[in-house]
Amino acid sequence: MKRTTRQSRPQLICVLADNSGSMAGPKAEAATKGVREMLLQCQTTGPRGPDKSYFKFVLIRFDDEAEIVCNMKPVRHIDPKGIEIRGNGGLTNTQHALELAYDGLARYFREVVDQHSERKQHPVPLVLLFSDGHHNAGGDPEDVARRIKSLNIDGDPVIIACPGVATEGSGQPDERLLQAIASPECYVEARDTRLLSAFLAESGSCGYSTAKEVAGVIRGLIEDQRNR
Repeated sequence: MKRTTRQSRPQLICVLADNSGSMAGPKAEAATKGVREMLLQCQTTGPRGPDKSYFKFVLIRFDDEAEIVCNMKPVRHIDPKGIEIRGNGGLTNTQHALELAYDGLARYFREVVDQHSERKQHPVPLVLLFSDGHHNAGGDPEDVARRIKSLNIDGDPVIIACPGVATEGSGQPDERLLQAIASPECYVEARDTRLLSAFLAESGSCGYSTAKEVAGVIRGLIEDQRNR
Protein backbone atom coordinates (compact mmCIF):
# COMPACT_ATOMS: atom_id res chain seq x y z
CA MET A 1 0.00 0.00 0.00
CA LYS A 2 1.29 3.48 -0.88
CA ARG A 3 2.35 5.47 2.15
CA THR A 4 1.83 9.21 1.75
CA THR A 5 2.14 12.33 3.88
CA ARG A 6 -1.05 14.17 4.77
CA GLN A 7 -2.18 16.54 7.49
CA SER A 8 -3.80 13.54 9.18
CA ARG A 9 -0.61 11.45 8.92
CA PRO A 10 2.48 13.70 8.83
CA GLN A 11 5.92 12.18 8.29
CA LEU A 12 8.42 12.52 11.13
CA ILE A 13 11.84 13.82 10.03
CA CYS A 14 14.69 13.49 12.57
CA VAL A 15 17.90 15.41 11.84
CA LEU A 16 20.97 14.41 13.86
CA ALA A 17 23.50 17.19 13.36
CA ASP A 18 27.21 16.87 14.16
CA ASN A 19 28.07 20.06 16.05
CA SER A 20 31.67 19.14 16.95
CA GLY A 21 34.41 21.75 16.55
CA SER A 22 35.61 20.34 13.24
CA MET A 23 32.27 21.30 11.66
CA ALA A 24 32.94 25.02 12.19
CA GLY A 25 32.99 27.24 9.11
CA PRO A 26 31.71 26.25 5.64
CA LYS A 27 30.49 22.80 6.72
CA ALA A 28 28.31 24.20 9.53
CA GLU A 29 27.07 26.94 7.20
CA ALA A 30 26.15 24.36 4.54
CA ALA A 31 24.37 22.20 7.11
CA THR A 32 22.40 25.17 8.43
CA LYS A 33 21.45 26.17 4.89
CA GLY A 34 20.33 22.62 4.07
CA VAL A 35 18.16 22.20 7.17
CA ARG A 36 16.54 25.60 6.63
CA GLU A 37 15.82 24.81 2.97
CA MET A 38 14.40 21.43 3.97
CA LEU A 39 12.00 23.10 6.40
CA LEU A 40 10.93 25.65 3.79
CA GLN A 41 10.26 22.89 1.26
CA CYS A 42 8.30 20.87 3.83
CA GLN A 43 6.29 23.97 4.72
CA THR A 44 5.17 24.43 1.10
CA THR A 45 3.83 20.86 0.84
CA GLY A 46 0.08 20.47 1.17
CA PRO A 47 -2.71 23.04 1.60
CA ARG A 48 -1.97 26.45 3.08
CA GLY A 49 -2.47 27.15 6.76
CA PRO A 50 -0.42 27.01 9.97
CA ASP A 51 -2.12 23.83 11.18
CA LYS A 52 -1.81 21.85 7.94
CA SER A 53 1.75 20.54 8.27
CA TYR A 54 2.51 17.35 6.36
CA PHE A 55 5.78 16.90 8.27
CA LYS A 56 6.90 16.93 11.90
CA PHE A 57 10.49 17.78 12.77
CA VAL A 58 13.07 16.71 15.35
CA LEU A 59 16.53 18.28 15.56
CA ILE A 60 19.25 16.72 17.71
CA ARG A 61 22.66 18.43 17.86
CA PHE A 62 25.59 16.42 19.16
CA ASP A 63 29.24 16.77 20.13
CA ASP A 64 30.51 15.35 23.46
CA GLU A 65 26.85 14.86 24.32
CA ALA A 66 23.60 15.19 22.38
CA GLU A 67 20.71 17.58 22.96
CA ILE A 68 17.21 17.81 21.55
CA VAL A 69 16.83 21.28 20.05
CA CYS A 70 13.40 20.82 18.44
CA ASN A 71 11.09 17.98 19.41
CA MET A 72 8.35 16.72 17.06
CA LYS A 73 7.04 20.12 16.04
CA PRO A 74 4.82 20.51 12.95
CA VAL A 75 7.08 22.20 10.40
CA ARG A 76 4.72 25.14 9.90
CA HIS A 77 5.19 26.00 13.57
CA ILE A 78 8.97 26.40 13.06
CA ASP A 79 10.86 29.50 11.94
CA PRO A 80 13.65 28.09 9.73
CA LYS A 81 15.83 31.12 10.50
CA GLY A 82 15.94 29.98 14.13
CA ILE A 83 17.72 26.73 13.16
CA GLU A 84 21.51 26.84 13.25
CA ILE A 85 24.42 24.40 13.25
CA ARG A 86 27.44 26.17 14.73
CA GLY A 87 30.29 23.65 14.91
CA ASN A 88 31.23 24.97 18.33
CA GLY A 89 31.27 21.72 20.30
CA GLY A 90 33.95 19.24 21.32
CA LEU A 91 34.13 15.50 20.54
CA THR A 92 31.71 13.39 18.44
CA ASN A 93 29.22 11.27 20.41
CA THR A 94 27.18 9.67 17.64
CA GLN A 95 25.83 7.00 19.99
CA HIS A 96 24.14 9.52 22.30
CA ALA A 97 22.46 11.26 19.34
CA LEU A 98 21.13 7.95 18.03
CA GLU A 99 19.99 6.95 21.52
CA LEU A 100 17.93 10.13 21.89
CA ALA A 101 16.48 9.53 18.43
CA TYR A 102 15.62 5.91 19.27
CA ASP A 103 13.89 6.84 22.53
CA GLY A 104 11.78 9.46 20.75
CA LEU A 105 10.97 7.18 17.82
CA ALA A 106 10.00 4.26 20.05
CA ARG A 107 7.62 6.56 21.95
CA TYR A 108 6.28 7.95 18.65
CA PHE A 109 5.51 4.42 17.42
CA ARG A 110 3.76 3.48 20.68
CA GLU A 111 1.75 6.66 21.13
CA VAL A 112 1.10 7.80 17.55
CA VAL A 113 1.74 5.25 14.80
CA ASP A 114 0.42 2.12 16.55
CA GLN A 115 -2.76 3.97 17.58
CA HIS A 116 -3.33 5.68 14.22
CA SER A 117 -6.57 5.04 12.33
CA GLU A 118 -4.61 5.23 9.03
CA ARG A 119 -1.66 3.19 10.24
CA LYS A 120 -1.22 1.21 7.03
CA GLN A 121 -0.87 4.43 5.02
CA HIS A 122 1.24 6.24 7.59
CA PRO A 123 4.65 7.35 6.22
CA VAL A 124 7.70 5.77 7.81
CA PRO A 125 9.92 8.16 9.83
CA LEU A 126 13.17 9.33 8.22
CA VAL A 127 16.41 9.91 10.16
CA LEU A 128 19.11 12.12 8.61
CA LEU A 129 22.46 11.79 10.38
CA PHE A 130 25.48 13.77 9.20
CA SER A 131 28.99 13.94 10.61
CA ASP A 132 32.47 14.99 9.51
CA GLY A 133 34.42 13.07 12.12
CA HIS A 134 34.96 9.79 13.94
CA HIS A 135 32.77 8.64 16.81
CA ASN A 136 35.09 9.21 19.79
CA ALA A 137 32.81 9.51 22.82
CA GLY A 138 30.10 7.24 24.23
CA GLY A 139 29.05 3.67 23.44
CA ASP A 140 28.37 1.64 20.30
CA PRO A 141 26.39 3.62 17.69
CA GLU A 142 25.89 0.60 15.40
CA ASP A 143 23.85 -1.21 18.05
CA VAL A 144 21.53 1.78 18.47
CA ALA A 145 21.21 2.18 14.68
CA ARG A 146 20.12 -1.47 14.43
CA ARG A 147 17.43 -0.83 17.04
CA ILE A 148 16.19 2.23 15.15
CA LYS A 149 15.98 0.27 11.90
CA SER A 150 14.10 -2.52 13.70
CA LEU A 151 11.19 -0.09 14.20
CA ASN A 152 8.81 -0.62 11.29
CA ILE A 153 5.30 -0.20 9.95
CA ASP A 154 4.11 -3.51 8.52
CA GLY A 155 7.67 -4.48 7.61
CA ASP A 156 8.79 -1.08 6.26
CA PRO A 157 11.65 -0.02 8.60
CA VAL A 158 12.65 3.44 9.71
CA ILE A 159 15.12 4.86 7.16
CA ILE A 160 18.50 6.27 8.17
CA ALA A 161 20.30 8.36 5.54
CA CYS A 162 23.85 9.60 6.15
CA PRO A 163 26.11 12.05 4.33
CA GLY A 164 29.73 11.76 5.41
CA VAL A 165 31.01 15.34 5.34
CA ALA A 166 34.52 15.86 3.96
CA THR A 167 36.08 18.93 2.34
CA GLU A 168 39.53 19.59 0.93
CA GLY A 169 42.08 19.92 3.72
CA SER A 170 39.73 18.63 6.45
CA GLY A 171 39.68 15.34 8.34
CA GLN A 172 37.73 12.40 6.96
CA PRO A 173 34.55 10.97 8.48
CA ASP A 174 34.37 7.33 9.55
CA GLU A 175 32.82 6.03 6.33
CA ARG A 176 32.71 2.42 7.49
CA LEU A 177 30.66 3.41 10.55
CA LEU A 178 28.31 5.74 8.68
CA GLN A 179 27.71 3.12 5.99
CA ALA A 180 26.87 0.59 8.73
CA ILE A 181 24.47 3.04 10.35
CA ALA A 182 22.73 3.99 7.08
CA SER A 183 19.95 2.04 5.40
CA PRO A 184 20.93 0.28 2.13
CA GLU A 185 22.27 2.75 -0.48
CA CYS A 186 21.48 5.68 1.82
CA TYR A 187 25.06 6.78 2.51
CA VAL A 188 26.80 9.41 0.39
CA GLU A 189 30.23 10.99 0.62
CA ALA A 190 29.61 14.75 0.67
CA ARG A 191 32.92 16.28 -0.44
CA ASP A 192 31.18 19.39 -1.74
CA THR A 193 29.33 21.50 0.83
CA ARG A 194 26.68 22.17 -1.81
CA LEU A 195 25.92 18.43 -1.86
CA LEU A 196 25.49 18.45 1.94
CA SER A 197 22.96 21.30 1.70
CA ALA A 198 21.11 19.64 -1.19
CA PHE A 199 21.13 16.24 0.56
CA LEU A 200 19.46 17.62 3.67
CA ALA A 201 16.96 19.76 1.76
CA GLU A 202 15.89 17.16 -0.81
CA SER A 203 16.05 13.97 1.26
CA GLY A 204 14.25 15.55 4.20
CA SER A 205 11.36 16.91 2.18
CA CYS A 206 10.86 14.06 -0.32
CA GLY A 207 8.10 12.35 1.70
CA TYR A 208 9.30 8.86 0.73
CA SER A 209 8.82 5.84 2.97
CA THR A 210 11.30 3.26 1.71
CA ALA A 211 15.09 3.14 1.60
CA LYS A 212 14.93 2.41 -2.13
CA GLU A 213 12.99 5.62 -2.78
CA VAL A 214 15.33 7.73 -0.64
CA ALA A 215 18.35 6.10 -2.32
CA GLY A 216 16.90 7.22 -5.66
CA VAL A 217 16.82 10.82 -4.42
CA ILE A 218 20.46 10.50 -3.32
CA ARG A 219 21.55 9.11 -6.71
CA GLY A 220 19.81 12.00 -8.43
CA LEU A 221 21.61 14.54 -6.25
CA ILE A 222 25.00 12.97 -6.96
CA GLU A 223 24.31 12.99 -10.70
CA ASP A 224 23.26 16.64 -10.56
CA GLN A 225 26.53 17.53 -8.79
CA ARG A 226 28.57 15.68 -11.43
CA ASN A 227 26.85 17.56 -14.24
CA ARG A 228 27.57 21.00 -12.81
